[in-house]
Amino acid sequence: MKQIVLITQGSQAISLVRTLFSLNYKPFQILVFTTNEEKNNCFKEFLGYYNINTKTEIDMSLINDDALVISYSNAQKININNATFINFHPGLLPKYKGSLSTIHSLINGEKEVGGTWHYMTNDIDCGNILHQFKIPIENKDTAFSINHKIFNDSLKHLKKVLNKIDLKDQGKAHKGGNFYYNKFPDISKLDVNLQKRINYFPPNFIQ
Repeated sequence: MKQIVLITQGSQAISLVRTLFSLNYKPFQILVFTTNEEKNNCFKEFLGYYNINTKTEIDMSLINDDALVISYSNAQKININNATFINFHPGLLPKYKGSLSTIHSLINGEKEVGGTWHYMTNDIDCGNILHQFKIPIENKDTAFSINHKIFNDSLKHLKKVLNKIDLKDQGKAHKGGNFYYNKFPDISKLDVNLQKRINYFPPNFIQ
């Protein structure tokens, strides 16, 4: 059976593994690279319960050439090898590459956000798109609520993504767009209500 390698962390990663279980993947098929941070203990305990092989440092020698590697809610650097690498990006590519896509979508007055499953290359968020979905932004939405909507919807599409990979679908190429660095933008000149919607992102921003 194909080896599934996850590079992920946190409570969202628990949902990813549960989705794989629902698609009939077995614990012994899965190798997880995750972080050793205290805030990640809930995920590590979950993996331990199912005896899933877990490492706190990425070791490429453990990844088979025919493996499928899934990067999900991941901030670790990855060096691509011969395996198939895919990533979930919580933003619409190519318009919102990089970080903080929900925040920049609100700043830019977007009417919708979304998520993108794509093949990984050594260039961030530049691989061919396998599947993309959109979500309307509601008036009361915050950066926090939007982020959770995107990740909640992401796993509803995982079966379709995996089927495309099995069928050797090469995805859709894209180019251009904007790249946003992982640095919180200056929002002091924005409407006060919009500032509040952006800043509500516990536990990091103003609540």
